Parts: sequence; C-alpha cells; structure tokens
Amino acid sequence: MSAPAERVRLAGAEDPRAAPFRALREPRALAAAGLFAAEGRLVLERLLAPGARFGLRAVLATPGLLDALAPALAARPGATPCLEASEAEIAEVVGHALHRGGVGLAERGAALAPEAVVAGARGRPLLVLERVADPDNLGALFRSAWAFAAGGVLLAAGGADPLYRKAVRASMGAVLELPFARVACWPGDLAALRAAGYRVVALAPHAPLALAALAPGAPTALLLGSEGEGLSEAALAAADSRVRIEVARGVDSLNVAAAGAIALHHLAALEAACAS
Repeated sequence: MSAPAERVRLAGAEDPRAAPFRALREPRALAAAGLFAAEGRLVLERLLAPGARFGLRAVLATPGLLDALAPALAARPGATPCLEASEAEIAEVVGHALHRGGVGLAERGAALAPEAVVAGARGRPLLVLERVADPDNLGALFRSAWAFAAGGVLLAAGGADPLYRKAVRASMGAVLELPFARVACWPGDLAALRAAGYRVVALAPHAPLALAALAPGAPTALLLGSEGEGLSEAALAAADSRVRIEVARGVDSLNVAAAGAIALHHLAALEAACAS
C-alpha cells in the first residue's frame, strides 16, 4: 500500500537526522556503502517511477522540491523519509552547493552482468567505453545513448563511476534508465559481443573509414576511448573496423561526448533506414 512521505523539518545542518547525507562528502565511502547521490527533481522523479531499477532510501530537499515530488512519493509503497531544509542548509550538510533543490540517497543494488546487458539490448546498438574518466563526459554519453535508443553501455575498468553524482546529473537521469555493466576481461570480452552477433566498430580520429561510409549491417557495438589518449592499441586491434568523424582541416578531434553523440545518431539513422 502507498503511504505519505515522512516529511520533517531539519533543525539546522547539525541535526543528527542529516547524518546519512553527510556521506556525500566522501564519494568512495558512499559507493562502498552501496549508495549513490541523486540530485534534482528530474533525477528523483526517475527514481520514484514505477518499476525503477534503483531504490530511493531518503530525500533531503527544499520545501518547493518536496511539494513537487509529493504525488510520486505518496504513490510508492511504504513511506520515504524526507528532510526539509533550505538550500544553504543542504549545501552545508553535503559539502557542496546544490542548484536543483535537493538530493536523494539511492541504493546501487546488484550490478548487472555484461551478458545480461547484451541480451537485453536485443540487437540495438551498444556503447562500449574504455577509460572515459570525466564524469560529465560519461554522463553525456549515457544521455546520448538513451536519446538514440541504444540498448546498453559496457565499461572497461579505469573509467568514471556512472553512479557518481556528477555523472548522474550530466546524464539527466539516463544512467538510471539505460542498463550498464563492467566487463572483467579487456579487451578479450569484445569477442563475446562478436559471438552475440555484434560488429565492434572503434571510433578513432585517424581511422581509414569515415563514419558516414559505415554501411548497414550487423548490430553495432560502438567503441570509444579515453579523453586524452583515445582507445588503446589492444582495443583498436580487437575491433572489426575503425571509423572517423570528418572534421575541418586543422582540427585534431572532437570531445568524446560530442563524438559519441554524432556516432550514435548515425547508427540510429542506419537502423531507421533498414527498418523502412
């Protein structure tokens, strides 16, 4: 049965009831506790949606944001603890300024297996990322992958955490919607994608084939590398083909998030052409 949210006014930033939110100051400790931070109305609404993958444990927010979330909070089973505070109090508790009215503590839950992400994609494009370290870039890549109907994201070790607060925020909640998994053996696990019927296409600035020349074919796993060095030689060697995005003379490359968005849009157009 649904129940009203347990909404109480915070008695200042030192109120003991705010203690769980102080863990936001230590991202690694927060992750080790199986939690992550979800900032702002849009992201919190995704966590409150029926069938959401991640559970929302508690909310610390301004009165205005709690009012906006009230219908969704009231509709979920059980009561959700909600602390009401000013923006200044919230910033003092969590250790940084929030510009979206509040933050929730959400449960990471069990990690997905790569094979589950591949199976669930059902032939839709997959985004495969090697050492994308900037959380804003990572979040933007998730946002583009979701916008262009990719089936999921696979991540090699060494990259940013998709559930770090900046990545969640930059993704506009896409990391809460799009299945993702870490791969254990890199780049050896790319062979499993090939076995599942995918072609592995690496995006590299100086590749011999232009992205625009990529022909329709098998489902595509799009491989992108780190912001500075790009894809490793091992990852490039494991790809079935390499493609580049053509840019103006004198321009070396695009930001990885921008490149990923362009490539994902192209793959979506290829799928639409094949379906028509």
